Amino acid sequence: MTSVIIPCYNDEEYVRKAIHSALAQTYPNIEVIIIDDGSTDDSPEIIQSFGGQVRWEQQANQGAPTARNRGLELAEGKYVKFLDADDVLVENCIKRQVQQSERLPKDKKAVVFGDAIWVDEEGNELDGYDDLRGRKRDEDPVTHLLHSNPLTSCPLHRREYLQEVGGFDPSLPRSQEHDLHLRLALAGVEFVYEPGPTYYFRQHEGADRISGRSYAEQGLMTHYELVEHHAQLIEKHRGSLSSEIRQALGQLLWRHGRAILREGHEDVAQAYFDEAMRLADGRSCVVGSKPYRLLYQVGGPVVAERAMSVVKRVLP
Repeated sequence: MTSVIIPCYNDEEYVRKAIHSALAQTYPNIEVIIIDDGSTDDSPEIIQSFGGQVRWEQQANQGAPTARNRGLELAEGKYVKFLDADDVLVENCIKRQVQQSERLPKDKKAVVFGDAIWVDEEGNELDGYDDLRGRKRDEDPVTHLLHSNPLTSCPLHRREYLQEVGGFDPSLPRSQEHDLHLRLALAGVEFVYEPGPTYYFRQHEGADRISGRSYAEQGLMTHYELVEHHAQLIEKHRGSLSSEIRQALGQLLWRHGRAILREGHEDVAQAYFDEAMRLADGRSCVVGSKPYRLLYQVGGPVVAERAMSVVKRVLP
């Protein structure tokens, strides 16, 4: 059995489509569990309209990670698929991912993950995407995950592995799925990339969705603190940070620093760049195209970003 766990908070506009996408899966053995996280709109009525096709509970508003964890407590499936109430599963994705999972070596702790299709509020496809990839030969699984950490609904999890690490950490302000995946990897779970769409990831500014907000709205130092949190987790489990992990963490900081710089927060971006260089410990953490890297060598990150923005405006 596969358990589809859907947290919902004031998603009356979308939750019906999310539930339909789970119930319409071609895999025959599915349970759909919905945890309403204290909605004040018509979400509970919409959920109840599905009757015995779904299992559901309502709790006081505590956030999506807590709701997912409650769903995990109720789940009975061997596999678990997390789905936010404003997203939609791709047709046939669970059957495909179960088949991929069953082909994994039996003596190996591993889960499969695929791609997300980014869409706007109306479901129109966007240019956004996550640059996911498989693990390179001899690459450490934790290093691989830092370079290719999927979104919430991309993996098909094994319930026993989620239980081993205690599910989501509700204390984190965002990117709780990336923290979960890192803790799984540190517990010996390998993430195996199987190219192919898994779900439609909706971009909007709903009550419980912060993915579309600016860095200023999210908190300018949020991602800095999350990378620090990742470093502390890895150090706690392994005693030290390898040079490859330092480089991967530095590159994460560099990407966020560039995005923050594009929003005009030069001093904060510089803090990201400085910490990236410190963490990378002499290895390259500068992330960008070849022209960007050349411009960085000439004038630093601020000059490089400004020059690249001019190039993008001029070129068709």
